Amino acid sequence: MKLNKNKIIVSALALAIGGSLAGSVGSTIAWYQYSTRANVSFLGQASGISGNLQMRFVGETNTAWRTRITYTEIENKLIAGGYLNEKKVTPMTFGALDKDADIPMDGATTPAPLGYIQPAFGVANMSQWTKATKKHYAQFELELRYNERDGALDTNDNDEANVQKDVYLSKLLIQEDYTNAAADKEDLSDAVRVHIHAYKSTDEANTKVNKLISKNGGTTATSGKLDLDGLDGDDKAYTGTDDGAEFGFGNGTSLDYVVYGSGEQTAYAANETVVNNHKYLDANGDEQTETTYPALVTSDGNELKNLKYNDGTNDVDKKIGNTEAGEDAYLRVRVTIWVEGWQKLSDHATPTAKYSSIWNAAQYANSKFNVGIQFAVQDAFAE
Repeated sequence: MKLNKNKIIVSALALAIGGSLAGSVGSTIAWYQYSTRANVSFLGQASGISGNLQMRFVGETNTAWRTRITYTEIENKLIAGGYLNEKKVTPMTFGALDKDADIPMDGATTPAPLGYIQPAFGVANMSQWTKATKKHYAQFELELRYNERDGALDTNDNDEANVQKDVYLSKLLIQEDYTNAAADKEDLSDAVRVHIHAYKSTDEANTKVNKLISKNGGTTATSGKLDLDGLDGDDKAYTGTDDGAEFGFGNGTSLDYVVYGSGEQTAYAANETVVNNHKYLDANGDEQTETTYPALVTSDGNELKNLKYNDGTNDVDKKIGNTEAGEDAYLRVRVTIWVEGWQKLSDHATPTAKYSSIWNAAQYANSKFNVGIQFAVQDAFAE
């Protein structure tokens, strides 16, 4: 019988978020606010006795290494850190963001993620919208190590040591919660974003790996016309250079459509293979075709496969980093989860199922979704 000694899979979070309407105009609102019910847990699985992929929250002591972090621990960690204020979050955006980019940061002394919530009526420039804070998203940070036992005692009668192992994502489940059907709520899981920022704890600048992941991957337009007031179609505003132009006064002043935001966001797909015919809607709502790239490897029994993908020119490694040998450095993984306000969702009440960044609150308020992440290292026999 083959002994599966080094196959380690750590199953990460399951996050359910529901909503409550706050401040609608007419029958629809933009980027509606919603409350969250965090249901997050980590489950560890290890066969054999030769090694364990272990984790702890950054800042915990050496006695805290474990293979399971419970829902209660995660919830308490988020609340203690100022996230999910009263378990409420708000749809938000980091704007134009590449799939391999870090989340933009703000502040020199204690930098914080720089995102924005509800667009301001008539204000095209995103930087003039209200900044997002910790209460608008979920974020936590782990340290990972691979602790191996070889049965040979050292001078301190210790048979274990931390060793280097490449770490991959073998699963990233993003789906609507099963309770949506009974509650007559629509699926908003396409709007969920999971950002992975992984790095060596002693050398973040030179080792960091970023992956922005969505359920289907690809492009999201982070700009476009919006009907924020629910009246007379897409918003218009006066433009001009004279004093009083915003009120319609002055030479050359005109009433024009407001194009909110700018650029595009790209994300890896929560799957294992390249998709060449993915469809998405651009800033004008027109359908486009693109290629999407996978964030996950394939777990085939005891072996991890599809460790790389081809971007049309090169083979790209899917690993998010590696555990470190010794006890002086670890793989840190910062996970950030938010609901992307620019995602176009279907208004199921219309005959043609129109897709828009203005979400129908009756359909999506209180809609819930789940996120599940699984980390994996390669079986020793497959290396």
